[in-house]
Amino acid sequence: MRYNLVGVCKNFYEEEGWGWISIEGEDDVWVHFSSIQMEGFKSLRKGEKVLFDLEEKPNLKEQSRRAVNVRKSY
Repeated sequence: MRYNLVGVCKNFYEEEGWGWISIEGEDDVWVHFSSIQMEGFKSLRKGEKVLFDLEEKPNLKEQSRRAVNVRKSY
């Protein structure tokens, strides 16, 4: 697990509840709405800067890099 990374929301599909976060110089990271730390409807906007922890599970083909504890960067 890697902690306190900075990324930018590449896209987020509100109707499906998931999207991707870009990290400079690395592969994109998958994010699920349940990992977003906020009150009310949990979503991200394209281009929004976020802070998160990175959970890596190399044994998974899809979503092997997952953002957890995602919070908006102000």
